[in-house]
Amino acid sequence: MPASFTRAFAERLDRYTGLLVREAAGEEVLAPGRVYVAPGGSHLRVVCRDSELVTEISDAEENDKYVPSIDLLFSSAAEAAGSRVLAILLTGMGTDGCEGIRAVKSAGGRTVAESEETAVIFGMPKEAIASGGVDVVLRLEEIAAEVVRFGQNEEPQGC
Repeated sequence: MPASFTRAFAERLDRYTGLLVREAAGEEVLAPGRVYVAPGGSHLRVVCRDSELVTEISDAEENDKYVPSIDLLFSSAAEAAGSRVLAILLTGMGTDGCEGIRAVKSAGGRTVAESEETAVIFGMPKEAIASGGVDVVLRLEEIAAEVVRFGQNEEPQGC
């Protein structure tokens, strides 16, 4: 996603979701009801710092294929929060997300991919499903309920 898109995307989600949605700047402490969008042209990671889950932004490197990288985000979240991660892979081209989905599943987290019926481009979900790392495949309109179910089973805590 280009830098010119992500801030406007976060603002739009903020207006329509009832959640606090912002483009991540780094150093935000993750908390219920808050959503952070990776800034275009940079990578977003989740790290454990002082017993809190915190966002971390890093610049893209010259040979990075996907920026921001879903694999980096999901893998870092799996390392920092383990079984408390819900990774959802939506529409898109390529293989980004496949490795990260497997990392989340290996850490005991829950993994979801958008179904072919609702994905505008089924490439990324298809690759993740084929990898064996996806727990459940859902239509776009079913995903919000999955997020709510997962959140009801999780007690907020540090790392």
